[in-house]
Amino acid sequence: MRIRVFLLILTLFAAGPARTETGIRIEAAAGPSAVRPGDGGRIRVSVSVPDGFHISDASEGLFSVTPPDDPVFTFGAPAYPPGERDKWGSVYRGRISVSLAFRTQPDAKPGVYPVRLDVMMQPCDEVRDLCYPPSTQTVETVIELSHAAPPASPAPDGGGMTARLSSALERGSALAFLFVFLGGLLTSLTPCVYPMIPITIAVIGAQATGGRLKGFVLSLFYVLGISLTFSTLGVIAARTGALFGAFTQHPVIQAVIAAIFLLMGLSMLGAFVIQLPSAWRMKLHGRRRGGFIGAVLTGIVAGLVVSPCVSPLLVVILTWVARSGSVLLGFGLLFAFAWGIGVLFIVLGTFSGVLKTLPKSGGWTEHIERAFGWILIALAILFLKPVLSGFHYGMAWSVFLVILGTFWGGFSPLAAEASWKDRLAKAAGFLLILAGSTGLVLGILGQKAFPLSPSPGSGTITAPPSPDFGDWLTDEETAFGTARSTGRPVLIDFFADWCAACHELDEKTWPDPAVRDALKDVVPLRIDLTRTDARSREIQARYRIVGMPTVVLLDAERRELRRFEGFLPPERVVRFLESD
Repeated sequence: MRIRVFLLILTLFAAGPARTETGIRIEAAAGPSAVRPGDGGRIRVSVSVPDGFHISDASEGLFSVTPPDDPVFTFGAPAYPPGERDKWGSVYRGRISVSLAFRTQPDAKPGVYPVRLDVMMQPCDEVRDLCYPPSTQTVETVIELSHAAPPASPAPDGGGMTARLSSALERGSALAFLFVFLGGLLTSLTPCVYPMIPITIAVIGAQATGGRLKGFVLSLFYVLGISLTFSTLGVIAARTGALFGAFTQHPVIQAVIAAIFLLMGLSMLGAFVIQLPSAWRMKLHGRRRGGFIGAVLTGIVAGLVVSPCVSPLLVVILTWVARSGSVLLGFGLLFAFAWGIGVLFIVLGTFSGVLKTLPKSGGWTEHIERAFGWILIALAILFLKPVLSGFHYGMAWSVFLVILGTFWGGFSPLAAEASWKDRLAKAAGFLLILAGSTGLVLGILGQKAFPLSPSPGSGTITAPPSPDFGDWLTDEETAFGTARSTGRPVLIDFFADWCAACHELDEKTWPDPAVRDALKDVVPLRIDLTRTDARSREIQARYRIVGMPTVVLLDAERRELRRFEGFLPPERVVRFLESD
């Protein structure tokens, strides 16, 4: 530090460096591009420091951005990023972004106003081991005031289709059905639909005995059932103001779904036969519709699984239904959206029906049906996760592995002339039993050594371990107080433990280095809406939350700037945060 001060004293007697000598570039941009009198926005000052140089950070008192004293605008305090500490002290390298909020006077006249900001900095040449004296550069941007509404920020998730859907709905155009169908097709490629894939293969594959044609027809009826459930729940959510998907994630509903899949799996294993009353069965058999009715009923249950899937298009539909009150048209739009999701299931169901026609012997068919039965039992355990504690959930999987290994022949004696397939099956069964037994022993010992706290079995919902959210706040008042004192906007992430896309954001987007860097310009806040109670309903109504995840950016006065729904990859979230 003393060396640095000495160099500074020496360089005070020399002329300051030209901007071209250090190569530091300063830019400023205001956003949105046009605002109305009384509204506000943000100015972002970007400083690009070339390799081999650094500038002292704001904590050293040698870097600042000073807005003008302007009668038209009121400026907030600049939000400075933290520097990196090394032998030079706390410094900036590379690209630095400083943002400050502004608000226009309500009586300001329309026009284009230049805004000049003073940027004071001290550049240092690391190669020459030399720090230049602090200097001030002036950077200019313009802000347009107009009584016309400011242009809307482009949706970061490819909002062109969302905008077209909104326009089509307002015009009453039939193209709205095409847009929602395509939106459902895109939603089918997201992780929230993944649990439906094994269900579809198991259900259609077990019933399709006529090859691809039978599998295709059964898949159509299966998706019909999914669409009925999805559309009904969507209309109910839009008309009542409830969170879409929240009802089906209640522990009781999850337990019922798990019980249904468990019974279906046991039936496929031959434990018992699930069938309709004989009079109904005779009528259906005579008309050859028994399997189709079963596919519809199974699809209705499966629709409870896919209902938490939320996308921007779905939010537009639900919002429009809530505003217009048109239940019939809303049901039709949601029905089209569900059929878009169902395209994937139709493809899977069509080709899973081929499985039972490939082998010509009855033994292979029985093996395939039993495999589907075990898949459904495994899914039943998976759906019990929100109901069970971590200990009991682990115990359930351990018991499942022991039972599966036993049925696989882990305890069965081998004849002397046993084939290599029989020996391989016995080895696999033994390994499954060993894995399950190990899980049981470790779970019991761990429970005795470290007794668990009250578990979610009482009605709460557990979630997998989340990434580090140490920088995120959880209290609204604290967040907006920080926003007012720093001039930064508040970014709210509304999430729930039952929301698959929320977990995807937590695992893939928020920990991304580029996203974490962009979050330095906002006050990040997470609000948990897992529980449905008076508090969550009030928050949901206040922020107009239809489904989750929903991420909303607001200024310090709680005025919304923009939002997005559903999962977005890191690069799109960065654009969302940096767009003005």
